[in-house]
Amino acid sequence: MKEHLLVTAVGEDRPGIVSHLAEVITRHGANLEDSRMTVLGGEFAAIALVTVTPAKMPELLKDLESLAKEKISVTTRKTKPSDESRFKGYNTYQVSLTGADHEGIVHKISSYLKNHNINIQSMETELVPAPETGTPLFCMNAIVLVPPEISFKKLNEELNALGQEEAVEVDLAAYIESGQEVGV
Repeated sequence: MKEHLLVTAVGEDRPGIVSHLAEVITRHGANLEDSRMTVLGGEFAAIALVTVTPAKMPELLKDLESLAKEKISVTTRKTKPSDESRFKGYNTYQVSLTGADHEGIVHKISSYLKNHNINIQSMETELVPAPETGTPLFCMNAIVLVPPEISFKKLNEELNALGQEEAVEVDLAAYIESGQEVGV
């Protein structure tokens, strides 16, 4: 039986930081199962789900803590496998949003989702220069789990209304993982 460990790591961006983090994890027979890694500002940031045998957990935790000497801040938290059954019957959709950047866009959309018991599985946001003008353009992509009582049509209409209020374009689509078919 393996234990699940949520690992976050932040440090000044430099070549080799991913390799070093992966080496520490692998040294203890642990497996890096799921992860998201990126550079934000000048900092490298990673969040990862690692599995390891209980016997090797203490040494892994010790080695991860020792990365502070190399100016990599690591936090860990024991967790358990995701309980997918609590979202049985939910529909999976992708929400994409683009528009002029301003404060409050994520708050408005995420509050709507929360108030309708819609679970955010993943979300990415970024600022990109708009074509031709170079003006900052806010982009958001999210994968959400929607209760079966909320129709695609209703969700699409309400998200579009929110988009109009925020002066952004919102697109809703069925989310299809590779190898799966999803109907709307």
